[in-house]
Amino acid sequence: MRLLVLIMTLVGLGFWTDRAPAQEVLTDQVSITSERGQLFGITSGEGIARQFLASGESILVVETKGVTGYVQTTKRLLGFSGRLQRWVDINLSSAEEVAKWTVTPRMIVVQGREAVYGFQSDLGRWKKESWGAGETLVRSIVEDHVGVLLTNRRALGFSAFTGGFFSKDLPSGNAIQDLEINDNVVIIHLSALTLVFRSGLAIWAELP
Repeated sequence: MRLLVLIMTLVGLGFWTDRAPAQEVLTDQVSITSERGQLFGITSGEGIARQFLASGESILVVETKGVTGYVQTTKRLLGFSGRLQRWVDINLSSAEEVAKWTVTPRMIVVQGREAVYGFQSDLGRWKKESWGAGETLVRSIVEDHVGVLLTNRRALGFSAFTGGFFSKDLPSGNAIQDLEINDNVVIIHLSALTLVFRSGLAIWAELP
């Protein structure tokens, strides 16, 4: 009897291990500080990455989460990748105005007047998608590995793992009924169809 219980226990443990989530839960592992015209990205291990500020450049925002760091200055956006121990920047035009930003453990989404910007921490790169003429942002929703921005014309999906921004034109006259999101999947319920965007795929899917 004891042998049978032991076998069942081991089988149960193996069954659970095979189905354990592949993505680890990230604690905060990076910190950012500044000193004498320099930014320092500090990881929980041995790495310290340095980034020099330009003459007259001032820091406006500093935020960290998981393995990702974000700095906004008067001239640019900077993303810090704790995995790669590296700073990556993207310049802002003089007319750009940042309205909102979201930092998650593995990515950053920044909404500006001229464009939306996304940073993929594990890949160490910024992506940019400019707004079209007459295009206005209606709603945005961002979680750990995926985010979606809805405008009066299209849906923009962004993932921490694949490509850049993925655009899907919205049919005219289709009102947004509901939005569902978890760390990896966004579901948009429209009046005539349902759209799905996933962090691991570089495409939009339509549900009948």
